[in-house]
Amino acid sequence: MTHLFSLFPKNRTTLIWLLLIPIALLAGFYAPNIMHIINSTKQVNLPLEPSQYCALSTQQCEQKGVEITLDTDVAKPLETTHINVNWQEAQSDKLILTLRGLEMDLGVVKFPILKQQNGQYQGTIVLPICTYEKMTWIGTLTDQQGNKIYTSIRMEK
Repeated sequence: MTHLFSLFPKNRTTLIWLLLIPIALLAGFYAPNIMHIINSTKQVNLPLEPSQYCALSTQQCEQKGVEITLDTDVAKPLETTHINVNWQEAQSDKLILTLRGLEMDLGVVKFPILKQQNGQYQGTIVLPICTYEKMTWIGTLTDQQGNKIYTSIRMEK
């Protein structure tokens, strides 16, 4: 056993450097790939024009033949909001509502909207809390074939 310890340098500083240098080299080599993966998963390509979004509320919003309504005009953070979708052409068992904050980066949230027996889609949305009094969430409603509807939800405390 003493023979094993004789392989290590007597000076602890040298040992630390011998361990840190390969770790730093590996981190530097893989850092660009890791950053690319992180950035690509966070980005959601969305239109910049507000007119391209279906502003969801109790008033029926229609885009590309898809009709969407909420049970409230303004969503509240951490409170359940119900969504109803009439997407006649969709063959999917579920839709995915993907949202991100417009004024504040709170990450990306996703909600499944499930197909009901009557052919309609229904789901619930619970938006995270933020420090702003008012905020807009923008995103997409997507079927399993990749068809997208651009949506926005207004949230107020």
